[in-house]
Amino acid sequence: MAKEISVLFVPFGTQRIAATRYRVYQYLPYLREKGVKFCVFSIVSDAATRRMINSPNFKGIGKFIYYLQIIFEKLTRFGLLLFLARRYKILYLQRTTFLFGLEKILSLVNRNIIFDLDDAIFMSDRKDEGIFSRLKEYSKSKEVAGILKVSRLAIVENEYIRSYARQYCQDVFLIPGPIDTERYTVKYPQRKDKVIIGWIGSPSTTVYLKITDGILQRLTEKFASLEIRLIGAGRYNIDGVRIHNSDWSYNSEVSDLQGFDIGIMPMPDNEWTRGKLGCKMLQYMAVGVPAVVSFTPTNAEVIKDAENGFLVRTAEEWVSKLSALITNPELRRRIGLNGRNTVEEKFSVKVNAPVLERLLQDYFGE
Repeated sequence: MAKEISVLFVPFGTQRIAATRYRVYQYLPYLREKGVKFCVFSIVSDAATRRMINSPNFKGIGKFIYYLQIIFEKLTRFGLLLFLARRYKILYLQRTTFLFGLEKILSLVNRNIIFDLDDAIFMSDRKDEGIFSRLKEYSKSKEVAGILKVSRLAIVENEYIRSYARQYCQDVFLIPGPIDTERYTVKYPQRKDKVIIGWIGSPSTTVYLKITDGILQRLTEKFASLEIRLIGAGRYNIDGVRIHNSDWSYNSEVSDLQGFDIGIMPMPDNEWTRGKLGCKMLQYMAVGVPAVVSFTPTNAEVIKDAENGFLVRTAEEWVSKLSALITNPELRRRIGLNGRNTVEEKFSVKVNAPVLERLLQDYFGE
Protein backbone atom coordinates (compact mmCIF):
# COMPACT_ATOMS: atom_id res chain seq x y z
CA MET A 1 0.00 0.00 0.00
CA ALA A 2 1.34 3.45 -0.96
CA LYS A 3 2.45 5.61 1.93
CA GLU A 4 1.67 9.29 2.20
CA ILE A 5 4.60 11.38 1.04
CA SER A 6 5.22 15.10 0.80
CA VAL A 7 7.50 16.97 -1.56
CA LEU A 8 9.02 20.45 -1.47
CA PHE A 9 9.80 21.38 -5.07
CA VAL A 10 12.61 23.93 -5.31
CA PRO A 11 13.05 25.12 -8.91
CA PHE A 12 15.77 27.60 -9.89
CA GLY A 13 13.16 30.11 -11.10
CA THR A 14 9.43 30.75 -11.19
CA GLN A 15 6.99 29.62 -13.88
CA ARG A 16 8.45 32.15 -16.27
CA ILE A 17 11.21 29.55 -16.79
CA ALA A 18 10.29 26.75 -19.20
CA ALA A 19 12.07 24.09 -17.13
CA THR A 20 10.00 25.01 -14.07
CA ARG A 21 6.78 24.67 -16.03
CA TYR A 22 7.73 21.41 -17.71
CA ARG A 23 9.76 19.65 -15.00
CA VAL A 24 7.70 20.71 -11.96
CA TYR A 25 4.25 22.21 -12.56
CA GLN A 26 3.15 19.71 -15.20
CA TYR A 27 3.50 16.89 -12.66
CA LEU A 28 1.46 18.54 -9.92
CA PRO A 29 -2.12 17.63 -11.01
CA TYR A 30 -1.18 13.94 -11.24
CA LEU A 31 0.67 13.96 -7.91
CA ARG A 32 -2.28 15.71 -6.24
CA GLU A 33 -4.59 13.03 -7.63
CA LYS A 34 -2.33 10.37 -6.10
CA GLY A 35 -2.45 12.02 -2.69
CA VAL A 36 1.05 13.48 -2.72
CA LYS A 37 1.30 16.67 -0.70
CA PHE A 38 3.56 19.31 -2.15
CA CYS A 39 4.71 22.91 -2.13
CA VAL A 40 6.69 24.86 -4.74
CA PHE A 41 9.32 27.30 -3.47
CA SER A 42 11.46 28.99 -6.11
CA ILE A 43 14.99 29.69 -4.93
CA VAL A 44 14.73 33.18 -6.46
CA SER A 45 11.80 35.58 -6.70
CA ASP A 46 9.75 36.36 -9.80
CA ALA A 47 11.56 39.68 -10.21
CA ALA A 48 14.91 37.88 -10.14
CA THR A 49 13.57 35.32 -12.61
CA ARG A 50 12.75 38.12 -15.04
CA ARG A 51 16.31 39.40 -14.72
CA MET A 52 17.58 35.87 -15.27
CA ILE A 53 15.68 35.60 -18.55
CA ASN A 54 17.14 38.90 -19.74
CA SER A 55 20.67 38.17 -18.47
CA PRO A 56 22.13 37.20 -21.88
CA ASN A 57 21.72 40.87 -22.83
CA PHE A 58 23.78 42.08 -19.85
CA LYS A 59 27.38 43.08 -20.52
CA GLY A 60 30.37 44.04 -18.43
CA ILE A 61 29.51 45.64 -15.11
CA GLY A 62 25.81 45.01 -15.74
CA LYS A 63 26.43 41.26 -15.82
CA PHE A 64 28.60 41.45 -12.70
CA ILE A 65 25.84 43.30 -10.82
CA TYR A 66 23.30 40.74 -12.02
CA TYR A 67 25.40 37.86 -10.67
CA LEU A 68 25.75 39.61 -7.31
CA GLN A 69 21.97 40.17 -7.12
CA ILE A 70 21.23 36.49 -7.84
CA ILE A 71 23.80 35.30 -5.29
CA PHE A 72 22.42 37.66 -2.63
CA GLU A 73 18.85 36.57 -3.25
CA LYS A 74 19.68 32.86 -3.17
CA LEU A 75 21.55 33.32 0.10
CA THR A 76 18.73 35.28 1.73
CA ARG A 77 16.12 32.74 0.63
CA PHE A 78 18.28 29.81 1.75
CA GLY A 79 17.26 30.40 5.38
CA LEU A 80 13.59 30.06 4.48
CA LEU A 81 14.43 26.94 2.46
CA LEU A 82 16.01 25.38 5.56
CA PHE A 83 12.83 26.11 7.52
CA LEU A 84 10.59 24.58 4.83
CA ALA A 85 12.88 21.58 4.31
CA ARG A 86 12.03 20.29 7.79
CA ARG A 87 8.33 20.18 6.96
CA TYR A 88 8.50 17.92 3.89
CA LYS A 89 9.75 14.40 3.47
CA ILE A 90 11.42 15.01 0.10
CA LEU A 91 13.36 17.93 -1.36
CA TYR A 92 13.08 18.04 -5.15
CA LEU A 93 15.65 20.47 -6.55
CA GLN A 94 15.02 21.35 -10.19
CA ARG A 95 18.37 22.72 -11.46
CA THR A 96 18.82 24.47 -8.09
CA THR A 97 22.41 24.54 -6.87
CA PHE A 98 24.24 26.41 -4.10
CA LEU A 99 27.47 28.29 -3.57
CA PHE A 100 29.84 27.76 -0.64
CA GLY A 101 28.85 24.13 -0.10
CA LEU A 102 25.47 25.06 1.36
CA GLU A 103 24.03 21.82 -0.01
CA LYS A 104 25.83 20.02 2.82
CA ILE A 105 23.92 22.07 5.39
CA LEU A 106 20.69 21.42 3.52
CA SER A 107 21.33 17.66 3.56
CA LEU A 108 21.76 17.76 7.35
CA VAL A 109 18.25 19.20 7.63
CA ASN A 110 16.72 16.81 5.10
CA ARG A 111 18.74 14.03 3.47
CA ASN A 112 15.96 12.97 1.08
CA ILE A 113 17.18 15.09 -1.83
CA ILE A 114 16.30 14.55 -5.48
CA PHE A 115 18.22 16.58 -8.05
CA ASP A 116 16.50 17.07 -11.40
CA LEU A 117 18.91 18.06 -14.15
CA ASP A 118 17.55 18.67 -17.65
CA ASP A 119 20.33 20.80 -19.09
CA ALA A 120 24.13 20.85 -19.17
CA ILE A 121 24.36 23.63 -16.59
CA PHE A 122 27.67 22.18 -15.37
CA MET A 123 29.34 23.90 -18.31
CA SER A 124 29.08 27.28 -20.01
CA ASP A 125 26.95 27.70 -23.12
CA ARG A 126 29.22 30.48 -24.39
CA LYS A 127 32.96 29.90 -24.40
CA ASP A 128 33.90 33.30 -25.81
CA GLU A 129 32.57 35.69 -23.17
CA GLY A 130 35.79 36.08 -21.20
CA ILE A 131 36.29 35.91 -17.47
CA PHE A 132 32.60 35.91 -16.47
CA SER A 133 31.92 32.87 -18.64
CA ARG A 134 34.94 31.01 -17.25
CA LEU A 135 34.06 31.85 -13.65
CA LYS A 136 30.45 30.80 -14.18
CA GLU A 137 31.50 27.46 -15.68
CA TYR A 138 33.95 26.76 -12.84
CA SER A 139 31.39 27.68 -10.19
CA LYS A 140 28.53 25.76 -11.79
CA SER A 141 30.58 22.61 -12.27
CA LYS A 142 31.44 22.63 -8.55
CA GLU A 143 27.85 23.39 -7.53
CA VAL A 144 26.28 20.66 -9.68
CA ALA A 145 28.79 18.06 -8.54
CA GLY A 146 28.19 19.11 -4.94
CA ILE A 147 24.42 18.74 -5.06
CA LEU A 148 24.66 15.41 -6.89
CA LYS A 149 26.95 14.05 -4.15
CA VAL A 150 24.36 14.70 -1.43
CA SER A 151 21.34 13.54 -3.48
CA ARG A 152 19.63 10.21 -2.83
CA LEU A 153 18.82 10.07 -6.52
CA ALA A 154 19.05 12.19 -9.65
CA ILE A 155 16.57 12.53 -12.50
CA VAL A 156 17.86 13.57 -15.92
CA GLU A 157 16.41 14.13 -19.38
CA ASN A 158 18.86 12.37 -21.68
CA GLU A 159 21.71 9.88 -21.83
CA TYR A 160 24.42 12.54 -22.14
CA ILE A 161 23.49 14.11 -18.80
CA ARG A 162 22.98 10.69 -17.21
CA SER A 163 26.59 9.73 -18.03
CA TYR A 164 27.74 12.93 -16.31
CA ALA A 165 25.50 12.57 -13.24
CA ARG A 166 26.62 8.98 -12.62
CA GLN A 167 30.08 10.28 -11.74
CA TYR A 168 28.66 11.73 -8.51
CA CYS A 169 25.34 9.99 -7.79
CA GLN A 170 24.74 6.25 -7.76
CA ASP A 171 21.05 6.22 -8.64
CA VAL A 172 20.27 8.21 -11.79
CA PHE A 173 16.98 7.84 -13.65
CA LEU A 174 15.96 9.15 -17.06
CA ILE A 175 12.59 10.90 -17.35
CA PRO A 176 12.41 12.92 -20.60
CA GLY A 177 10.13 15.86 -21.30
CA PRO A 178 7.40 15.74 -20.31
CA ILE A 179 4.84 17.25 -22.66
CA ASP A 180 1.18 17.61 -21.67
CA THR A 181 -0.51 15.99 -24.67
CA GLU A 182 -3.93 17.03 -23.38
CA ARG A 183 -2.88 20.66 -23.71
CA TYR A 184 -0.73 20.26 -26.83
CA THR A 185 -3.16 18.85 -29.39
CA VAL A 186 -3.23 18.45 -33.16
CA LYS A 187 -5.15 21.07 -35.11
CA TYR A 188 -4.15 21.56 -38.71
CA PRO A 189 -4.48 25.06 -40.20
CA GLN A 190 -7.17 25.40 -42.87
CA ARG A 191 -5.30 27.29 -45.58
CA LYS A 192 -3.75 26.65 -48.96
CA ASP A 193 -2.35 30.05 -49.89
CA LYS A 194 0.90 29.84 -47.90
CA VAL A 195 3.21 27.55 -45.97
CA ILE A 196 4.53 28.67 -42.59
CA ILE A 197 7.88 27.62 -41.20
CA GLY A 198 7.91 28.37 -37.48
CA TRP A 199 10.32 28.63 -34.57
CA ILE A 200 9.61 29.15 -30.86
CA GLY A 201 12.13 30.26 -28.25
CA SER A 202 13.48 33.36 -26.58
CA PRO A 203 15.76 36.25 -27.62
CA SER A 204 18.69 34.54 -25.87
CA THR A 205 18.38 31.46 -28.11
CA THR A 206 18.16 33.30 -31.44
CA VAL A 207 21.93 32.79 -31.67
CA TYR A 208 21.04 29.28 -32.87
CA LEU A 209 18.37 30.58 -35.24
CA LYS A 210 21.08 32.49 -37.12
CA ILE A 211 22.30 29.11 -38.41
CA THR A 212 19.32 29.07 -40.77
CA ASP A 213 19.38 32.72 -41.91
CA GLY A 214 20.92 31.92 -45.29
CA ILE A 215 18.78 28.82 -45.68
CA LEU A 216 15.56 30.76 -45.10
CA GLN A 217 16.72 33.39 -47.60
CA ARG A 218 17.21 30.70 -50.24
CA LEU A 219 13.83 29.12 -49.52
CA THR A 220 12.06 32.49 -49.64
CA GLU A 221 13.53 33.12 -53.09
CA LYS A 222 12.44 29.64 -54.17
CA PHE A 223 8.90 29.64 -52.75
CA ALA A 224 6.81 32.80 -53.02
CA SER A 225 4.14 31.40 -50.70
CA LEU A 226 6.56 30.84 -47.81
CA GLU A 227 6.21 32.77 -44.54
CA ILE A 228 8.50 32.60 -41.52
CA ARG A 229 6.82 32.92 -38.13
CA LEU A 230 8.92 33.40 -34.98
CA ILE A 231 7.52 33.20 -31.45
CA GLY A 232 9.52 34.82 -28.65
CA ALA A 233 12.46 35.92 -30.81
CA GLY A 234 12.00 39.64 -30.18
CA ARG A 235 12.31 41.74 -33.31
CA TYR A 236 14.33 39.26 -35.33
CA ASN A 237 14.97 40.11 -38.98
CA ILE A 238 16.60 38.47 -41.99
CA ASP A 239 17.26 40.52 -45.12
CA GLY A 240 14.84 39.63 -47.89
CA VAL A 241 12.75 37.29 -45.75
CA ARG A 242 9.13 37.90 -44.79
CA ILE A 243 9.04 37.33 -41.02
CA HIS A 244 6.12 37.57 -38.65
CA ASN A 245 7.38 38.12 -35.11
CA SER A 246 5.15 37.72 -32.07
CA ASP A 247 5.77 37.63 -28.34
CA TRP A 248 5.63 34.38 -26.43
CA SER A 249 2.60 33.92 -24.18
CA TYR A 250 1.60 30.87 -22.16
CA ASN A 251 -2.04 31.41 -23.13
CA SER A 252 -1.34 31.53 -26.87
CA GLU A 253 1.70 29.28 -27.33
CA VAL A 254 -0.30 26.15 -28.25
CA SER A 255 -2.43 27.93 -30.85
CA ASP A 256 0.71 29.63 -32.16
CA LEU A 257 2.40 26.26 -32.60
CA GLN A 258 -0.71 24.80 -34.24
CA GLY A 259 -0.43 27.58 -36.83
CA PHE A 260 2.91 26.25 -38.08
CA ASP A 261 3.18 23.93 -41.07
CA ILE A 262 6.82 23.07 -40.27
CA GLY A 263 8.86 23.61 -37.10
CA ILE A 264 12.62 24.14 -37.09
CA MET A 265 15.25 23.73 -34.37
CA PRO A 266 18.73 24.66 -35.56
CA MET A 267 21.66 24.25 -33.16
CA PRO A 268 25.36 23.38 -33.29
CA ASP A 269 26.54 19.95 -32.21
CA ASN A 270 28.74 20.54 -29.16
CA GLU A 271 29.03 19.51 -25.51
CA TRP A 272 26.50 22.12 -24.38
CA THR A 273 23.78 21.27 -26.91
CA ARG A 274 24.24 17.53 -26.35
CA GLY A 275 22.85 18.20 -22.87
CA LYS A 276 19.64 19.58 -24.37
CA LEU A 277 16.74 17.34 -25.34
CA GLY A 278 15.10 20.19 -27.24
CA CYS A 279 11.80 21.30 -25.78
CA LYS A 280 10.74 23.08 -28.97
CA MET A 281 11.25 19.87 -30.95
CA LEU A 282 8.85 18.02 -28.64
CA GLN A 283 6.40 20.94 -28.77
CA TYR A 284 6.26 20.79 -32.57
CA MET A 285 5.82 17.03 -32.53
CA ALA A 286 3.10 17.18 -29.87
CA VAL A 287 0.88 19.39 -32.06
CA GLY A 288 1.48 17.26 -35.15
CA VAL A 289 3.88 19.70 -36.85
CA PRO A 290 6.84 18.02 -38.60
CA ALA A 291 10.09 18.95 -36.86
CA VAL A 292 13.26 19.62 -38.81
CA VAL A 293 16.19 19.74 -36.39
CA SER A 294 19.95 19.86 -36.42
CA PHE A 295 21.64 16.55 -35.81
CA THR A 296 23.04 15.97 -32.34
CA PRO A 297 23.33 12.56 -30.67
CA THR A 298 20.68 13.71 -28.18
CA ASN A 299 18.23 14.81 -30.88
CA ALA A 300 18.81 11.47 -32.60
CA GLU A 301 17.48 9.76 -29.45
CA VAL A 302 14.09 11.26 -30.39
CA ILE A 303 14.04 11.78 -34.16
CA LYS A 304 14.21 8.89 -36.60
CA ASP A 305 15.07 10.64 -39.83
CA ALA A 306 12.22 10.75 -42.38
CA GLU A 307 9.97 8.77 -40.01
CA ASN A 308 8.86 11.09 -37.19
CA GLY A 309 10.88 14.17 -38.19
CA PHE A 310 14.01 15.16 -40.05
CA LEU A 311 17.63 15.41 -38.89
CA VAL A 312 19.95 17.70 -40.84
CA ARG A 313 23.72 18.15 -40.82
CA THR A 314 24.43 20.53 -43.71
CA ALA A 315 22.93 23.62 -45.34
CA GLU A 316 22.02 21.57 -48.40
CA GLU A 317 20.12 19.08 -46.23
CA TRP A 318 18.23 21.97 -44.62
CA VAL A 319 17.18 23.23 -48.05
CA SER A 320 16.29 19.84 -49.52
CA LYS A 321 14.32 18.52 -46.55
CA LEU A 322 12.45 21.75 -45.95
CA SER A 323 11.69 21.98 -49.68
CA ALA A 324 10.22 18.47 -49.64
CA LEU A 325 7.91 19.42 -46.77
CA ILE A 326 6.92 22.76 -48.30
CA THR A 327 5.79 21.10 -51.53
CA ASN A 328 4.13 18.02 -50.04
CA PRO A 329 1.29 18.54 -47.56
CA GLU A 330 0.71 14.79 -47.23
CA LEU A 331 4.34 14.31 -46.19
CA ARG A 332 3.90 17.05 -43.60
CA ARG A 333 0.82 15.34 -42.20
CA ARG A 334 2.40 11.87 -42.10
CA ILE A 335 5.63 13.00 -40.42
CA GLY A 336 3.68 15.24 -38.06
CA LEU A 337 1.35 12.48 -36.89
CA ASN A 338 4.28 10.09 -36.43
CA GLY A 339 5.93 12.73 -34.29
CA ARG A 340 2.77 13.13 -32.24
CA ASN A 341 2.68 9.36 -31.66
CA THR A 342 6.30 9.42 -30.47
CA VAL A 343 5.54 12.11 -27.91
CA GLU A 344 2.45 10.27 -26.66
CA GLU A 345 4.37 7.01 -26.26
CA LYS A 346 7.64 8.27 -24.71
CA PHE A 347 7.56 11.93 -23.71
CA SER A 348 4.08 12.70 -22.42
CA VAL A 349 2.96 13.62 -18.92
CA LYS A 350 0.59 10.63 -19.06
CA VAL A 351 3.55 8.28 -19.44
CA ASN A 352 6.17 10.02 -17.28
CA ALA A 353 4.18 11.38 -14.32
CA PRO A 354 3.46 7.81 -13.10
CA VAL A 355 7.18 7.02 -13.45
CA LEU A 356 8.03 9.93 -11.15
CA GLU A 357 5.34 8.99 -8.64
CA ARG A 358 6.62 5.40 -8.52
CA LEU A 359 10.15 6.64 -7.85
CA LEU A 360 8.91 8.77 -4.98
CA GLN A 361 7.07 5.81 -3.48
CA ASP A 362 9.88 3.30 -4.03
CA TYR A 363 12.57 5.47 -2.45
CA PHE A 364 10.66 7.42 0.19
CA GLY A 365 7.36 5.63 0.77
CA GLU A 366 8.58 3.44 3.61
